[in-house]
Amino acid sequence: MNPPEQMRLGLSSSGMSGPEGNPGRPASLVDGLNPDQQAAVLHGDGPLLVLAGAGSGKTRVITHRVAHLILERRVSSFRIFAVTFTNKAAGEMKERIERLLGGTRLDGWVGTFHSLCLRILRRHAVEAGLQSGFNIYDSADQLAVVKRILKEVLGEDDSDPPRTFLSKISRAKNAMETPEELAKHPNPARKLVAEVYGRYEEALRQANAVDFDDLLLRTVRLLHENEQVRAIYAERCEHLLVDEYQDTNRPQYLLVKALSSHHGNVCVVGDEDQSIYRFRGAELRNILDFERDHPGTVTIRLEQNYRSTRNILAAAGAVVSRNLSRKGKTLWTENNHGDPLELASLPEDRAEATWIVRRIRQLTDAYETGQMAVLYRTNAQSRQLEEAFRRERIPFRIVGSLQFYDRREVKDVLAYLKLALNPSDDVAFRRVVNTPARGIGATTLEKLETIARGYDSNLLDAARRALEGSLIGGRAIKQLAGFVELIDDLAGRRDDQGVAELIEHVVKTVDYEPYLEKLFAGVAQERIENVRSLITAAVEFAEDEENPTLEGFLDRSALVADTDDLGKGEGVTLMTIHCAKGLEFPVVFLVGLEENLFPHSMAGDREEDIEEERRLCYVAMTRAERKLLLSYSAYRRMHGMFMPAYPSRFLAEIPRELIESVDPGPLETHEPTPAYSGSSAARAAARRRPAASPAQPRKPSGPPPEDGYAVGALVEHPVFGTGKIHAREGSGRSLRLVIVFVSHGKKRIVPAYTKLTVRG
Repeated sequence: MNPPEQMRLGLSSSGMSGPEGNPGRPASLVDGLNPDQQAAVLHGDGPLLVLAGAGSGKTRVITHRVAHLILERRVSSFRIFAVTFTNKAAGEMKERIERLLGGTRLDGWVGTFHSLCLRILRRHAVEAGLQSGFNIYDSADQLAVVKRILKEVLGEDDSDPPRTFLSKISRAKNAMETPEELAKHPNPARKLVAEVYGRYEEALRQANAVDFDDLLLRTVRLLHENEQVRAIYAERCEHLLVDEYQDTNRPQYLLVKALSSHHGNVCVVGDEDQSIYRFRGAELRNILDFERDHPGTVTIRLEQNYRSTRNILAAAGAVVSRNLSRKGKTLWTENNHGDPLELASLPEDRAEATWIVRRIRQLTDAYETGQMAVLYRTNAQSRQLEEAFRRERIPFRIVGSLQFYDRREVKDVLAYLKLALNPSDDVAFRRVVNTPARGIGATTLEKLETIARGYDSNLLDAARRALEGSLIGGRAIKQLAGFVELIDDLAGRRDDQGVAELIEHVVKTVDYEPYLEKLFAGVAQERIENVRSLITAAVEFAEDEENPTLEGFLDRSALVADTDDLGKGEGVTLMTIHCAKGLEFPVVFLVGLEENLFPHSMAGDREEDIEEERRLCYVAMTRAERKLLLSYSAYRRMHGMFMPAYPSRFLAEIPRELIESVDPGPLETHEPTPAYSGSSAARAAARRRPAASPAQPRKPSGPPPEDGYAVGALVEHPVFGTGKIHAREGSGRSLRLVIVFVSHGKKRIVPAYTKLTVRG
């Protein structure tokens, strides 16, 4: 190929295209592709919808189609736009295309939606209502702007966190709703958001800045309102390719329409069965209605799966086929049938975690730990798993979220307990003195630090001195007095109340759950569940320990959070299903398959929400290559209480012949503390607790207790069955019963958090 021809195709001089210039390129770009993939790659002009099932090689189709357009159709790479959602995916796509071009540098626009829009806005800033050199505000910049606006609008009232307003502003922008339109809503709260939204937009205008939502919105508006600019890009965009089309929102949909308006050569690749991001604004209708929006569309289904066994595909397909909002496809594979799906029914969630780690131990004969993943619906489920993995010294890594005891909301609550135990803990003091916000700002904290230095004391002592000497005035003194009173109250309770009760007291007294709902508007539920899981951890600690003190619980949580970096390196992958999309593993555990957990309780009975949960289940199942193991519990602790759980409806949708119910075997409990330190002595001490031998209950003295839990009484536990009360420890909500169960031996039970029935 001579240089002029090379320039016409938009290729750099760093490489040659064609068989002579690229001996590494296959004789045909479609060699090795199946017939459906070939049809998608070789499609001519006009709209093309590629419905790509899980594991069907959709990325190969996009990259090979771009290479085909350049090398075979002689389309200049300058006139090809290929977009996806993440920088990582875009980078991999570009690298693979250039490899197919024999190392030739690609001159086309391959990137994310946001990067494409930024390039357009940089070139047409004035037409878009911006000045050249405009800035892009990140989340920290946005927060600073909204904080200032809230101070102007609400004065010193900081009860409404700026993140709440930013979240609502972003939702309005993605719905393409202006401040003026939002202000027409009769709800006063919406009117307040509209006012802040309007001021926020004005602040961005004055600063000649945009946020990430604006990159899309301003570009869409520019292409819609400026016919000349739209013509430039629509004419240049001879071929538009869009990956993960099922995840597009309204602005992205309009951008695709505008760019493809001249040539009509738009190829979108996606899978409606893997649309799981509606909470981020993704609109399923974009892919379902593509053929209606683009007359003359050719639709190709990629149904051959290269990832999973036939049994896994059949099970996942049976589940997702129940959805009504889908185009429909039937995945098949040349892989073997494989093992049936394993289904384990466990008595409760701790037993579930124990079974998982034990089964992983068994599987390490055939698989590396890095080949296995445990998927769950909510982040709060990871705590039980993390502790079980550490107990068994199985390496693991958390993907997409922090380890449980590193999460903000968990650290907040623990900081209150730490300060109540140790008044000298200035780190804990700084963390919670204004969390939730109580009007104790940076100025007050600086004064306290000055007082502390002067008296060589801690901050809590400095706060007391400030109150006694009226060294701080204004609103802060009242709020500071309330905070000190709270810490003193906690310190007074710590010897008489259990840790779970102390946590409940903190959460209720400071209105911590409403605080999370405000701070993380629309996405607070998982954080609230994490706080409730912390209460469950405290209940389990009380049941496990002979002397369950606050100090012991804090020690345990600290050691769990810092155990040989078990949760930070290679090993079994733990993550939510949302984080697992696009990944694959030879072995997958899908856990917690229970109603109100998966499908999640927030889905209610709304059909569109249940269908999204079902798609989420499909995504989880199709991550597995060779083995898929499912589990559910009969009881699960929620907020410290044993609650009955029922198998997920999704289990009933899997054909029975594809599932093998497995006997989990005896599930003994574990000593909780020694294994956490990471020392060789600790590892040696990480042993299973033997079943308790039958013991005679202590003889009761005095009148029978008013609560009915008399020593010697027979009780029925929802998980452990029939047992006899052997001893009582403590009283009130901190009461612990030592019970010897017929089938599970001796256990310590906290009746306040467990449903116990006294048998007559």
